[in-house]
Amino acid sequence: MKLLLLVLNIASPLFAATWSLDNAGDSLIVRGKATTAAGTAGQCLVLDGDSVIELKDSAKLGTGAFTVSLWFNPYDLAGGQQMLVGKNRYSHNERQWSLTIEPNGKLKAYLQQGGWSTISCAEPLKAGAWHWVTLVVDSEKAALFLNGKPAGEVGLKTPVASTEAPITLGGIWDADKVRQPFTGALDELTLEPRALKAEEVAAGYRPVSATHDVTKVVGLPLWDETRPFPKAAELPQAAGAEFHVIKNQRPDTDQCKFTLGVGLAWHKGRLYASYGFNRGEENTPTEEAHVKVSDDGGKTWGPAQVMDAGEGDLAVSHGVFLSQGGRLWAFMGAYHAHAQKYHRVHTRAYLLDEATGRWEPRGVVIEDGFWPMQEPQKMANGNWIMAGLHLSPFAKGENLPTVAISHGDDFTKWEPVVIPATPGVGTNLWGESTVIVEGKKVINLSRYGRKARALLSTSEDYGRTWTPTAPSNLPMATSKPYAGTLSTGQRYLVCTTTADTGGKRSPLTIAVSKPGESLFSQVFLIRHSVSEKTPGISNERADFSYPYAVEHEGKLFIGYTHKSHAANELAVVPIEQLRIER
Repeated sequence: MKLLLLVLNIASPLFAATWSLDNAGDSLIVRGKATTAAGTAGQCLVLDGDSVIELKDSAKLGTGAFTVSLWFNPYDLAGGQQMLVGKNRYSHNERQWSLTIEPNGKLKAYLQQGGWSTISCAEPLKAGAWHWVTLVVDSEKAALFLNGKPAGEVGLKTPVASTEAPITLGGIWDADKVRQPFTGALDELTLEPRALKAEEVAAGYRPVSATHDVTKVVGLPLWDETRPFPKAAELPQAAGAEFHVIKNQRPDTDQCKFTLGVGLAWHKGRLYASYGFNRGEENTPTEEAHVKVSDDGGKTWGPAQVMDAGEGDLAVSHGVFLSQGGRLWAFMGAYHAHAQKYHRVHTRAYLLDEATGRWEPRGVVIEDGFWPMQEPQKMANGNWIMAGLHLSPFAKGENLPTVAISHGDDFTKWEPVVIPATPGVGTNLWGESTVIVEGKKVINLSRYGRKARALLSTSEDYGRTWTPTAPSNLPMATSKPYAGTLSTGQRYLVCTTTADTGGKRSPLTIAVSKPGESLFSQVFLIRHSVSEKTPGISNERADFSYPYAVEHEGKLFIGYTHKSHAANELAVVPIEQLRIER
């Protein structure tokens, strides 16, 4: 890799430099994997969405008055916010500037001014095509250019402060992790130690007609590609939806600071809701498993009951229910206090004593880091399968999707099966998963991690062995999904799935297939963050985290957490309103 000096030395801020990015040479540190491909002139570097490139000895560059230019070719415009180039290190509170592709598939520049000042580009980008981005910064303003043309500017109250953060490409390397990863090709980075004029930027642009084939990165099929994937503003409303509050937002009389993971079950005419509860911070020893009960279909709820508050260093949190054989079971994620989070994660079982209303502990039923995420599903061979996540604080990001398989109807004995990942996917994985069961075939859909795309794996032997989980063609927020099959024969997936919201957990949506078909082909809106239809939270910051769904008497009951407000709520959607024709 050549570092081309436009003059003699880049150690001085008086000189400019260009990194050709034709290979991963000595002037670069590659965190992950970078391959080569045809670039704008010679070769370029291609990143896989889990890697980042750091410029060696670059902490003193990109400060004061400067101009940064970069050629980029995006492969996945539905991949959430993606960093092209930036000078930030968030865990060190080092923030200067960055150029990103936003979830809407457009460019945005960020400049630190005691908060982020931004410049948004209105021009949409094209996957597989080359684009040239330029950011010009001086002490009073910053300007953004795309393909040599002005895209916008912003005034600066003060010069952007310098930090010791290095300049990185294709992501931010922070706390030994890749943040805001980019999937695509990068070529010819140039840093000028002065603010170029608009005419100079325009003169530096040369059109590039060559393209890259991005069909191979689209992913395994979950979405019917004969239909365009809708943006948030294009979603049809699921008609007739009702909304109710399970747990009020903070500050509330319960002094809750954190809640997450609503679980739902209909049992003997009553609707049960469980959730993790903490008067302290998330995933700390003070976490408890709480339950509420509704006798009017979720409109009103009785007082919270503590299923298990743990003791000593044991914490019990959110989980799932199973109503079977006239008894109501609960399977809750639990862990022990440790300097490293998620220590000795396991699943504990509880059985409702309907005479007293108390939950009887049945002990640890699954170990090895298994956290349950979906109600157990009955399989044709007589066993049950429960989808979840394998959590290990020492797995270096490889927190893989996992299922647990019962011994028939004995719900105190389960065997966890960890699903492998396709090479390159395991890094930064957070595989909270859900399954769809069809005979001996089981489909596992899981959260990728920080990347806004669903992962997909398949088993043909009742969940005993699996294809390695791999990216699908379905954009999905970075949250736990919940899937199943409706009584209409339609597959469904509750999460946030749109073409332009990236990892954001809003709006709340449900993707459905046609009856009997395997591919999702329609996405319905359940609700936006701001809504006049809810008696609960209506706020621009409201998120819809960790949804859970159960069908009952022609309606789909969907629980979710507003993590932003420490509240749990319920949506009730008529099944008929989700029907689409063959």
